[in-house]
Amino acid sequence: MNKQLSDVILRVQELPDDRQVEAAALLLEFLDQGQDDPDLTSEQIAEIERRLSDDEPYATDDEVRAVYHRLSK
Repeated sequence: MNKQLSDVILRVQELPDDRQVEAAALLLEFLDQGQDDPDLTSEQIAEIERRLSDDEPYATDDEVRAVYHRLSK
């Protein structure tokens, strides 16, 4: 364990129990975020790659402006 993490754990241990629970929940949430690799099928991966390789824009700048103008009235 590095010194910074060790120092933080010591500070957390000094907190009241309810604050320690909050700190633990935040740390667990942080750790869980890195564990969620999406499970994609080979078809989904192929579709993503196909769409990423498409150089055509979905809409021109003028089309986007027209929709924005129409919706912001």
